Amino acid sequence: MRKILKIARLELSVLFYSPIAWIILVVLFLQAGLAYFDMLYSQETQQQLERPLTVLTRVMFAGEKGMLSSIIEYLYLYIPLLTMGVFSREYTSGSIKLLQSSPVTTTQIVLGKYLSIVVYALIAVLMMSPFVLSAYFSIDQMDLTFVLCGLLGIFLLICTYSAVGLFMSSLTSYQIVAAISTLAFLAFLNYAPLLGAKYDGLREITNWLSISGRAEEIVNGLLTSREIAYFILVIVFFLSITILRMVQLREGSSVLKRIGQYAALIAVLFLFGFISANPKYIGYYDTTRINDRTISPNGISLAKRFTEPIKLVSYVNVLDQNAAYGDPVNRIADMSSFDFYFREIPQLKMEYIAYYDSIPYLRLDSNETFLSKAEKAADALNLNFKKLLTPEDIKKMPFIAKESKMFVRFFEYNGKREALRMYDDMFRYPREGEISAALLRLLEGPAKLGILSSNGERNAIDFSEKAYSFALNGKSTRSSMINQGFEILPVKIDSLAQFQGVGIIIADPAKPYSKEELSAIFQYIDAGGNVFLLTDPASSAFLQPIVNKLGLKFMDGTLMQESEDFDPDLLRIKFAPDAAKNGFDFYDGAISVMKGTVGIQFDQNNNGFERTVLIETDPKDTWNKTEKYDLALEKVLFNPISDKRVKVPTAVRLKRKTNAKDQLIYVFADADYMSNSEVTRFNINSMNFNVISRIFKSFTNGKFPVSGKKEKATDVIIKADRKSINIQRLLLLIVAPISIAIIAAVILRRRKRK
Repeated sequence: MRKILKIARLELSVLFYSPIAWIILVVLFLQAGLAYFDMLYSQETQQQLERPLTVLTRVMFAGEKGMLSSIIEYLYLYIPLLTMGVFSREYTSGSIKLLQSSPVTTTQIVLGKYLSIVVYALIAVLMMSPFVLSAYFSIDQMDLTFVLCGLLGIFLLICTYSAVGLFMSSLTSYQIVAAISTLAFLAFLNYAPLLGAKYDGLREITNWLSISGRAEEIVNGLLTSREIAYFILVIVFFLSITILRMVQLREGSSVLKRIGQYAALIAVLFLFGFISANPKYIGYYDTTRINDRTISPNGISLAKRFTEPIKLVSYVNVLDQNAAYGDPVNRIADMSSFDFYFREIPQLKMEYIAYYDSIPYLRLDSNETFLSKAEKAADALNLNFKKLLTPEDIKKMPFIAKESKMFVRFFEYNGKREALRMYDDMFRYPREGEISAALLRLLEGPAKLGILSSNGERNAIDFSEKAYSFALNGKSTRSSMINQGFEILPVKIDSLAQFQGVGIIIADPAKPYSKEELSAIFQYIDAGGNVFLLTDPASSAFLQPIVNKLGLKFMDGTLMQESEDFDPDLLRIKFAPDAAKNGFDFYDGAISVMKGTVGIQFDQNNNGFERTVLIETDPKDTWNKTEKYDLALEKVLFNPISDKRVKVPTAVRLKRKTNAKDQLIYVFADADYMSNSEVTRFNINSMNFNVISRIFKSFTNGKFPVSGKKEKATDVIIKADRKSINIQRLLLLIVAPISIAIIAAVILRRRKRK
């Protein structure tokens, strides 16, 4: 060990007598500082503008523009310059022969030289400490563990790059050749996945070889035994082949023996690599304070309930717009999207089945057929068309037809199957809420939600403006109830007594209910059934008998609100004070949008219900218009003579104990509240969808949608003001680099004199 330390000390002194080592340190320091202060200045500006900040530690150091992320991006350019002369200069000067003839082993030589670079890497990482210290005093409750583990990722990456560079330096006496070779091999390690992406079996090997994203994973808060093992294995491998090569040259080994030794080393590398990458043996440590890189505690407890093998099968229609997500080239990235569940369910396996079949929006050019288009799509997706399932095969799988033959996944467990879809939003992939909902449905079945369909009520089937398909049955809509654990079932009044779901929706009937139909509805309510009732001015009279039984009454007329930008019958209403106390707590100033709304009044007899007003109008700008009007022909304005400003509820919750459980009835005086036109509105930021989701969540006692609630971040305030930031920037971006440069100049000058 003493000899290794002496060689390391000597090599380190040589390293720092070279301007390259100093230049790299200064460049790394400046790069880190520029990225750090750019983010700090930006976040402090946002805070001054009173815009909410979140997870500042991660924003400052990780993500796309964080300090550590910016270092990783260019680090591969610096290390080859550092390692190119480690052995090359020994060859050039001839001192390698003196080393080999001295009383030190080849192993000691290699380890001593490598240790010097490890110490340099440690110095480079320690050079980042001023910025960590600055953040510690600038960010309230900075997540220090997160940053320190991120620095560990940088250190491991430098050490790994250096091991590769050391080997390349041992191959040639030309330093520039060693540098370029190192750069080329690091490029290979980064782009290795592309080489085998198309082929099963080879894909997993080339993906394991890839160094791309491993340090980023650690920097972004997830420390795993897989990544640590990768760095250690690559370092040990390149040090071993460096030692082996030098020993072989000294001993003059035969070509066959050399090949055998290298093959044995490679076999050992892949053996341990395979073991370390097996999900069963991977250990995880979420370095974030709020466990941001782990699914929620609720999700973890759900995952632990799966004890048998479970599969996630992706059915890829090559003609679907989402087919590229099932492309073999994209297979590893696609599977990695579910990594956070693989951790908790290691027996989870993913399979891919490709097929072709007609889809609703398929368009054919004049010169192509359905078959030729499918062949062309398969070729573009790197799939063998002859191996695809045909439309005849798909007919035997009716569950695919129910999904409109789109790209869809199914969890399969103990003979059950549940769909997991892709969504038409910026994320595309299912996230924890949707995955947990599908898993819980596998175990316990869906929450059945009925929608009355006897008298022309609103439906959840078509996509007209007034229908409820987006909110309830939109398969490509992430927040749709069907993707959050519910099954939406049309229910006829004559079968209402047999319905065993969590609740029913009664929305905007086109004609009045008969005495027999009302009796059936009353029986359902008396039995403790949950109800979501929605009306419009035109249908309020048809629903009046039902709300009378509940101790409510719909007012005559339509509520109006003064506005310069919208029709007066479009209400933008804040939530009532009691809403937040009863599960409808949103940010300050949050509103609901209601169009064509009537007021709700309370009778003295509450029929045993506890009443809670969720939404109510503001009398400052809202009035009730009882006269007929036509907005297409006239401009409706408040008339102080005939109109009266009102403060009335437009959404009410009724609650009582029935059959040892809470019965919930929601009455909304606007049937458009969850219509397709309203939930897709883009010109007003409303809470309509959130309210709908919480209503149905209460119907299931919190079971669906599945909660993925986590602890909130605490590092959301910047303590430093603009003046102190500018002072820090002056010290760390100007004074510190100049000081390092002066120290380097003095040392190099003294060396030159000697």
